[in-house]
Amino acid sequence: MRRLLVLTCAIVLVDTVFYAALVPLVPSLTQEFGLSKSAAGVLSGAFGAGVLLGSAPASYLAGRIGVRPTAVGGLLLVSLASLAFGLAGEAWQLVTLRLAGGVGSALGWVAALTWLAERAPEERRGEMIGTLLSAAVVGALLGPVLGGAAATVGLLPSFASVSCAGLVVAAWALLTPAPSPRPGKRLREVLVAARHPQLLTGLAFIAFSPLLFGALSVLAPLQLSRLGWGAAAIGAVFLVAAIFEATVHPLLGRWSDRSGYRTPVLAGVLGSLAVLLILPWAEYALLVALLVVLAAVAFNAPLVPGTSLLSRGAEKAGIGGAPAFGATNFAWASGYAAGSFLGGSLADLGGDVLSYLTLAAVCLFTTLLLRRS
Repeated sequence: MRRLLVLTCAIVLVDTVFYAALVPLVPSLTQEFGLSKSAAGVLSGAFGAGVLLGSAPASYLAGRIGVRPTAVGGLLLVSLASLAFGLAGEAWQLVTLRLAGGVGSALGWVAALTWLAERAPEERRGEMIGTLLSAAVVGALLGPVLGGAAATVGLLPSFASVSCAGLVVAAWALLTPAPSPRPGKRLREVLVAARHPQLLTGLAFIAFSPLLFGALSVLAPLQLSRLGWGAAAIGAVFLVAAIFEATVHPLLGRWSDRSGYRTPVLAGVLGSLAVLLILPWAEYALLVALLVVLAAVAFNAPLVPGTSLLSRGAEKAGIGGAPAFGATNFAWASGYAAGSFLGGSLADLGGDVLSYLTLAAVCLFTTLLLRRS
């Protein structure tokens, strides 16, 4: 079981390194290609859009051909997209490759989550999902470091290293025994079943975190750049933020296993609200950096309880396995793509204040959802 946990963690780590590497590069790419905040949001959100497009195929493939070939296919796609990203010279190419990487990430995530959930003991499922998500956060740790290095040594050497790592993990997955394919209900049936309150609540909590963080990943780097910080410093901020997030994820899993999802989710939502109300008026780089670190913990607090809640609720409804985790990816991707695009677009219309206050309103709505659920 431990070896499988390490493998699935490695799969999601490669995906998130490619995903997170863009964050410290946003100011330099914005300047190099003359991008507006809206266009920067499109570039950032293209990965989430790719995950959105890949969720249904990932669910189908994991059930029909098995989790191992699905995971390998996802890793190969991410590896190729990462290598090509280092060679791209036009903004549309960067967007297209981020989109392709997102599709590969959807394949890898659905396969890894399904693979792990089928083997994990029920009483430790929340903890192990939390550990898997912490591995994704380690990828988010390494991503900003990679992005900061890319700003110094160039895109190709940095992103080629991600490509090599993905190929190594793909070979590892090929050599690992996997369960036989178990075709289940289709993703469409999962989404229909999501009208059940428990499943709908889980999907909402999963979408909440990337919605907020998608906007933050566009606005915060530009805000720090405006205050005089370069790519390396911005990468260091998100590195520290990811360290705190990685530490908290397993604890959130244990907390939700023991006390239910309400308390950890409410704590995260209230913390997110506080951060969002301060960020627009922060005029000191160190304060913005501190708020980004706090946001990494607060924004992502609902993610682990939401994933665990969805997994358990889907099994009770008879729609567990790959289709359920396809729905998980669908919810995450919807939140991230919307957050990145809306964050940049609203900032172009009314400044960062409008973006952050809109997200604060989302937090207030989420508290109402908690009361009704």
